[in-house]
This record gives sequence, C-alpha cells and structure tokens, in this order.
Amino acid sequence: MLWLKFIHIGAIAIWIAGLFYLSSLLAGHDTVRDRQDFARIRMASRFAYMGLVSPAGFVAVGSGTVLLFVADALHPWMFAKLAAVTLLVIVHVQYAYVLTHLAEEGAKQPTLRIRLLVGATAVSALAILALVLAKPPIASDVVPDWLTRPGFLTAPADRAPALLQPRTGY
Repeated sequence: MLWLKFIHIGAIAIWIAGLFYLSSLLAGHDTVRDRQDFARIRMASRFAYMGLVSPAGFVAVGSGTVLLFVADALHPWMFAKLAAVTLLVIVHVQYAYVLTHLAEEGAKQPTLRIRLLVGATAVSALAILALVLAKPPIASDVVPDWLTRPGFLTAPADRAPALLQPRTGY
C-alpha cells in the first residue's frame, strides 16, 4: 500500500504544479505578437493540459479512490479533504473552458478568471496539505453517521438513512 500512496502523492504534486504552470502559460497570451507566437503558446498550453495536467489529475483521483477503499480513511477530516479535491476538479474543468476560449485568434484573455483559478488552486492545495498532515479532530456529528459507516448500501432497508428509504403512500 505504500507504493500506492507514493503514486497518489506524486500525482497530486504534478497535478497542482501543472495547474500553476498552466496559468503562467495562459498569461503568455497577452504577449502574442504574431501567428507563430500564438501557435507556440497554444501548442504548449494544450500539451500541458492534455499531456501532463489531465493524466496527473486522473491518476491522483483514481489512486485516492483506491486508497479510500484499502485504508481506514472514513474520518471526518477526509470529507473536508474530498471537498478540497472537488474544488481542484472544478478548477481543472475551468481551465478547459479558458483553453477553449483562447483557441480563437484575437480572443480577449480572461485575466480575472485565471487569477481566481490560481487562488482556488492555492487554497485547495494548502487545505489538502493541512488536512492530511494535521488530521484535525473534527466532531463526528458534523458528518452524517451513514457516511462514516462502511457497508451502508448493503444494510437492511430498516437501518438505511431516511433519505435513502423509498417513499410510500403516493
């Protein structure tokens, strides 16, 4: 299991570093002087997104999902970490929108959006790092009991949470 953690940590590091690198590449769209500069920056940003950042994100999320199942990870701080990872996924998808927008020559650079994405990446990365290293004691009543109990999907219907029980009396 140690090798899986190594893969997960490495993929997270590449993913987050790639998101920061992508923002600096996209900032280079302001310096475009001719078609050759545009093509160079476009190819570099597309390669960074499709060849580096996206695969690292998939490996990070995939290995993290496997770690959830093989390790004892159903702690309240883990749900906060998963919320921070969800923010990273949203940032990742937003970069795809920015890349699509900037694919057209003469497109106006969304500077504010890129700055917000950099900020969201930094906040998410720091939150993940703080939660994983500190493993803070979060009150267990913050998270519903059925989320912290393995096997709730296979539990008998009378023990299932109210949200998951079928409605009767239509």
